[in-house]
Order: sequence, then C-alpha cells, then structure tokens
Amino acid sequence: MLKELWRKLGSEFSQSGYAGGQGCGDDDAPGNSFRLLPHITHTGEFHLERLTALLKSRYNKSFKQLDETADEGIRDLIRFASRIQDQDIQRELLLFYLNCSPVIQEYLRSEDVLDHQHFLNKA
Repeated sequence: MLKELWRKLGSEFSQSGYAGGQGCGDDDAPGNSFRLLPHITHTGEFHLERLTALLKSRYNKSFKQLDETADEGIRDLIRFASRIQDQDIQRELLLFYLNCSPVIQEYLRSEDVLDHQHFLNKA
C-alpha cells in the first residue's frame, strides 16, 4: 500500500514538472545527475542531521545544510564519514543507510561515494 502511494506521489510530482519527483534536475552537472535529496526519507534526514552534528562536534567539520542544492554536500558528508573509524559515526552512517530508500542504497553501493573498503559496499 505504501509503495503504491509512493509511486502515485512520484508520478504526480513528475507530471506537475517538479524535478524532485523524477530524481534528476536539468541543471545538474553531467557526472552528478542523480539527486539524493528527493529520495531521502524523514528518518534518513534525521540520521543525516545527527551524523552532521557528530562530525561537527568531534572533528569540527561542517557541510552544507539540507536544502535543494545540498546533494554534493551530502555526498561529501558520506565520503568523509565513511573514512572515519569512529564507532558512533559509523553507527549513524549505517542507520542512515538502513533507513534511506532503496534507490539511495543502490546508488551508494554503485558509485564512488563510499570508500571502496567500507563494509556497506560489501553488502
């Protein structure tokens, strides 16, 4: 039932011209045509915010806020977090991965966003 609703909302957004419903924007760079932000769930956003707060407090590393142009900032955040060997950061990254949509999970496994040796790439 939820999948049907998700598909219906996605098709309504794409018919109305909302680029987020399609997952790609016309003004994206050629190498980064996949949009992360439209596919992030509420729970995924919560874990991204927690991950951002952890990285800022422990490593004084800040990233772009979650807005419509933050896809590259999210990629940078995930790249940085995947290289850190901190248990709390790895836990939040795993919770983000587990609570995001299958589209983002597949993207993270297939692209060079995660470190090649990261355990999520081996899943």
